[in-house]
Amino acid sequence: IHGILNIIGWGTLLPIGVIVARYFKQFPIKLDPCWYYFHYSCQVVGYILGTAGWGLGLFLGHESKYYTFHSHRVLGICIFGFTTLQILAFQFKPTQEDEYRKHWNVYHHFLGYALLVMIPVNIYKGIKLLKPDNITWKWTYNGILVLLGVVVLAFEIATWAVFLYKKCCKKTVEESSPRRVEIEEDNKGQTNEGSSPRRIEVQECFDS
Repeated sequence: IHGILNIIGWGTLLPIGVIVARYFKQFPIKLDPCWYYFHYSCQVVGYILGTAGWGLGLFLGHESKYYTFHSHRVLGICIFGFTTLQILAFQFKPTQEDEYRKHWNVYHHFLGYALLVMIPVNIYKGIKLLKPDNITWKWTYNGILVLLGVVVLAFEIATWAVFLYKKCCKKTVEESSPRRVEIEEDNKGQTNEGSSPRRIEVQECFDS
């Protein structure tokens, strides 16, 4: 139960929330404000399940006095602490006009991506303890990570495709837009004494 709760909560729902925030906020698909509610829901539900699994893990560690897995325990405490900070960050999120918003964004993104590294590492550490049945658990979580990786790769390719397409379209529009050219023309043969050169504006239109 400890492993299932943490794999579903921290190992699956939290990464899905990150994927939603990255690929549905602006590029390649803009779902505003739906992306935020889905992102927040994934993080909160994942946090609740992960916290339940973490609490059960502490109980198991307390009951198993002769079995101590120090690195797995420390990483689990760090993950719980960081995810708690992320949930609290939602409650203290500055507005877009606030001068501290950019610092909040850096903190939120850095902590989020750090968790994406720590969580799989600790899940694999926990799976390693489940001998002799750890092979089934390992390949199950491998399948989840591969599926999430394929989704991320597909959205990343789509993001760059949309970005480059819009960039090329913008460049084409700029090149085909009307230009104003100034031509300076002197009077021929100096027929009018003291007359200054004339400046003529010519409108050039290019058919796209």
